[in-house]
Amino acid sequence: MTTPTEDTTTTEQVVVASATGDGADKPAALLGRTPGQIAWSRFKRNRAGVFCAGIVLLYILVAILAPVITGLQGQSPYIPYGTRDLSLLDDSGLPIGPNGGMSAAHWLGLTPSNGFDVFAQLIYGIRTSLGIGLLITIFSSIFGIVIGVAQGYLGGRFDYLVGRFSDLLLGLPTQLFFIAFTPIVLIWFVPIDRETPVYMRVIAIVLVQTFLGWMGTARLLRGLSLSLREREYVEAAKISGASSWRIIFKELMPNLATTILVQVTLMLPAMVTAEAGLSFLGVGMVSPTPDWGLMFLDASSYYRDDLTYLMVPGISLMIFAIAFNLFGDSVRDALDPKTIR
Repeated sequence: MTTPTEDTTTTEQVVVASATGDGADKPAALLGRTPGQIAWSRFKRNRAGVFCAGIVLLYILVAILAPVITGLQGQSPYIPYGTRDLSLLDDSGLPIGPNGGMSAAHWLGLTPSNGFDVFAQLIYGIRTSLGIGLLITIFSSIFGIVIGVAQGYLGGRFDYLVGRFSDLLLGLPTQLFFIAFTPIVLIWFVPIDRETPVYMRVIAIVLVQTFLGWMGTARLLRGLSLSLREREYVEAAKISGASSWRIIFKELMPNLATTILVQVTLMLPAMVTAEAGLSFLGVGMVSPTPDWGLMFLDASSYYRDDLTYLMVPGISLMIFAIAFNLFGDSVRDALDPKTIR
């Protein structure tokens, strides 16, 4: 017969053994983790997401370090090497050599007609398109977040008027209005008889695309805010005397951070491709500023004789768009507690 002391000791040993056993390791490890740590653990298990995150990080680093990279290569995106060295282009203006004139000096070849270095143009084009797309994403997100959360929380006439205005903008053919309004905005800032500075073109593109790009974010957050405004912590803030805007910024927005992050990661590649499209159509950036859209525009005239020149920016933009969209999907899956992987 076991004494009470022995029984208690045995019981404690069983509890300790079960708590330290292999079967209890995983539940014990999950108990002390924050939601952020759990999301990071889920994201790391998604191999496609991690791979795409590495590609996105690579593009960002290339954009930041563009002067350093082209300096190591020894070429500049603004120098027409074909006009300086006539041996680089033939009589018809096409690069001499295979694959658009690829060589040890010009890694991805030269552009037809004037002989700009394609690699240097591509690197600086990433910086231009990604930088403008990032600015548009930031301003569109800020505007859409504030308007959408205010709609959902305030409701009433404000929600109705802003909702009808956003419905009107959503009904517009966005690409056509990008093309139509960008030159109009440029004329507001710079007279038509003067040369437009590069920074003014950037401002015009950002303004137009921000004005026509905030509605989707606003509508999404409006629906979420309608449910959050009935929560207990919002009611407690009302009782404590907090103003409506303080509740919006201090109570609602922090609880929408996950949705906002996912929305931003999915919006950025769309804005980058939209900016490249504007430049391709002649209403965005103009030469000699390196830009993905301008490379497409120039390469489209020589695709029969120099297909490599068209493929370089095409493949680069395709990889960026696919990687960023898959990265956004992976972030959404990691932050969504209902996702099962």
